[in-house]
Amino acid sequence: MTDDGCVVSYGELVVLGYSSYKRRQATSATVDKSQWVPVGAPNCHFGLVKRPVANALVPTKTVLVESSLQKRAFTHALDHALQATSSRYVCVPVTDTATLVTEYAPSTANQADMFQLGRQPSPCNDFVVPGHLHGAKGTVARFTARIVCDRTPPYTCRVFAGGFDTDHQVMVPLNAPKFCPTCQQWTSTWSRDHAKCILPMVSTSHGGGSSGDDLKITVCGIQSSTGSTATHTVDALTRNGLRLWRPDSQTWAEVSVHGSLYAVPTASSSTSFARPTGSPITTEAVLMHGSILDIGGVYVKFVLRPSSRPVTSLLLELTTLHCPVQLTPLHFTNHHPQAKPQHVPIDKDQVVPAYIPRGLQPHVYPACGHVCGYNAQMASSCPLCRTPSSLVPLQLAPLNGHRLVCDDVPGLPGYVFNPCGHMTGATLAAEAVALRVQSSGKSICPFCAKTLDSLRPYSKLYFYIDDDDDHQHPMDTVGAIA
Repeated sequence: MTDDGCVVSYGELVVLGYSSYKRRQATSATVDKSQWVPVGAPNCHFGLVKRPVANALVPTKTVLVESSLQKRAFTHALDHALQATSSRYVCVPVTDTATLVTEYAPSTANQADMFQLGRQPSPCNDFVVPGHLHGAKGTVARFTARIVCDRTPPYTCRVFAGGFDTDHQVMVPLNAPKFCPTCQQWTSTWSRDHAKCILPMVSTSHGGGSSGDDLKITVCGIQSSTGSTATHTVDALTRNGLRLWRPDSQTWAEVSVHGSLYAVPTASSSTSFARPTGSPITTEAVLMHGSILDIGGVYVKFVLRPSSRPVTSLLLELTTLHCPVQLTPLHFTNHHPQAKPQHVPIDKDQVVPAYIPRGLQPHVYPACGHVCGYNAQMASSCPLCRTPSSLVPLQLAPLNGHRLVCDDVPGLPGYVFNPCGHMTGATLAAEAVALRVQSSGKSICPFCAKTLDSLRPYSKLYFYIDDDDDHQHPMDTVGAIA
């Protein structure tokens, strides 16, 4: 918040599709148990708003710690040894008893706000993303990412893999991929060959832990050509990985625990999870408008200027839609006060409420874009252009879906995603096609996360309306599919 009381927004995080999924319950031998069912409402969002007091941390030193203490005792011993009261630690294990620890501490010179994302509901996480849940476990880490936003213009936002847990640590597994900046190599198991890459500067021993175990701390650094010492010596990736897609490069890259970006090689198959093999592309993973974060299979979009105008059914009621085949009026909602809004997704097996007959609801052929009323006899092919296509309900954006369409001009959406039937504008349709998700290499609908058709991911919409002269004609829509 500024001095004049205005709220400063760094941007907003909006989930593409759903933030939580669960396994489908097997009701028969024919049901695919591997299918995931969405839980909750689509397009959950979280605003990155300026905090009353800056809470971001900056790296101060890297130390090599040799200890057999357990996790919480390890943190307490570090606090005592480093005389730190409000520090957090990024821990990269190199052996069973040795860990490279980078201390992150508050700084008055670097004013920034930090926000965390993760699966676990915790005071440490500002935005909870459950992801694909299987019992108590899931593909999203309990503390999966940090976003640090500068408090002064231009309000640059940076993302880091891993979040600080209740023990004040970002702890990566022992077998996590680690990058040595000295020899420019990746390794999962630390060998003696890399010992020379860590140059000890000062070595002191401290007693730590209630059990009397010694905590041996060696301050480390990487000697650069100018004689200066780098802040951290070894970079690492998290187990599930944090991927970033930027609209300027339109490629995926992996984010490290220290915020560097690494190129991701092309996977050999749709099920393989390729990890980086080269040097960092850049040492800062900066978020820009339209950036996508892949958090364990859940895709989150960073939006700078979210729209505050949802596309309501009232806008569409101003236009009298008609079915060009059955010549019946079409309505998105009923004017009854108890009517259920029709912006929610409708499954093909769902029973349509009695207050709107199914034949009077707008349906669409997503492969060609013609809007008609429902009729079972023409449910597999468009009667106007003979294009093979299923007839699905024409759906408005979900309740929070308008936050994804901030770049589109206000008015009637002129396109429809194929095959789900969600209405969209030209800009969002083009963005959705440009994005290829990591899991399948295909594009998805940003509203429901269903895979789009590879040949025709979206189509231009063709409505039929009644004008003042009682003549039906197709309504013009702006643009055409690329």
